[in-house]
Amino acid sequence: MHSPGWYEPDDFDDEFDGDDFRGGLRSALSPGEDLLWSARPGLPRIRKIAVIPALFVAVITGLSGVSLAAMLGIFEQPLASPLVLITALCLAPAVLGGFILFDLVRRMIAWAGSRWRLARTIYAVTDQRAIIAQVGSTAGELQLFSFLPGMLDGTTRFEYPDGSGDVYFEGLGRLARGPVGFFGIRAVRRVDELVRETLIDPFPHW
Repeated sequence: MHSPGWYEPDDFDDEFDGDDFRGGLRSALSPGEDLLWSARPGLPRIRKIAVIPALFVAVITGLSGVSLAAMLGIFEQPLASPLVLITALCLAPAVLGGFILFDLVRRMIAWAGSRWRLARTIYAVTDQRAIIAQVGSTAGELQLFSFLPGMLDGTTRFEYPDGSGDVYFEGLGRLARGPVGFFGIRAVRRVDELVRETLIDPFPHW
């Protein structure tokens, strides 16, 4: 008999209905397979930039032009053309500012990509496997990635003060190109225990 399973509420956009996801997930389970837990990951929030560090970086970047001009001996010349002076004062800030802007854009793209991917993901643990399900190209179609007992060497849990966190799957080797696991989930300690009981130590000790 299938149990209803334990899942946590989420706050995703209406475009991606969590109940529809879970309905599709349950329909993909094998006969006799019980759903123990399912949840959608929390979307990563944009990281705020602290005012004091930002001002410090801005001042250092601005003063880099003065430092470069002093190193080139511009201030020791009796008469320097405006073009040379402007170039010396603006070259270093422009280069450093370009690198900073490039890094900010790169981080924003990575944040948006992660948010887009996680918004189309649902995690689940049954009594037989752990599942990472993602929405495919066809609307409503779920692509299931299953992890069976014996595939993992262990898990690594990162827990935040509010009880949320990440569970990393260890030991996949060449099967994974990057970190794999359950990311941005609530009650991460309980989920980690479920994964361990299901995949790593599934047999009871008598």
